[in-house]
Amino acid sequence: MEENIKYKNDIVQDAYYLIKKFKDDGKSVTNLQIQKLMYFFEAYYMNVYDVDKLYDCNFCAWAYGPVAIPLYKELKKFGNDNIELTEENIDSAEKVFEDKKKLLDQIYNVFKDVPAMTLVDFTHMTGSPWKEVWERNGEKVGYGANTYIDKIKTKEWFKDVFQKRT
Repeated sequence: MEENIKYKNDIVQDAYYLIKKFKDDGKSVTNLQIQKLMYFFEAYYMNVYDVDKLYDCNFCAWAYGPVAIPLYKELKKFGNDNIELTEENIDSAEKVFEDKKKLLDQIYNVFKDVPAMTLVDFTHMTGSPWKEVWERNGEKVGYGANTYIDKIKTKEWFKDVFQKRT
């Protein structure tokens, strides 16, 4: 259990769990898709547990939507290609806490068949927290605090757009 504690809120480990879900179903998944799904997952988690953040890292407003830098650094080697998992990645995925697995499963079930560019369209909706930051920054990719998407706004936006429809 001690080993799990240090990974409790590790976005890369949680992403491996989600990627493994795709692989187990014989589906391919790209960095672009995982970035959006992990953005949705953090928002969903914050709403379910009524907390103001899950991950210490922030999502930055980039051209194709929210990007978590630690996740980007881990997966950029795949470019636009499908993500491949190593045995170590799979082992890490299996250590995700059960409460998060349950919510990741729900995100997977809702969005597993949604094309990457549709996920991008969701994050680019008028009124989205991504759009607010992207426009404020002159629609340019940048780094640092001025590119961070507010987590509380994301939590509320996700609740209003996705959770109230169910």
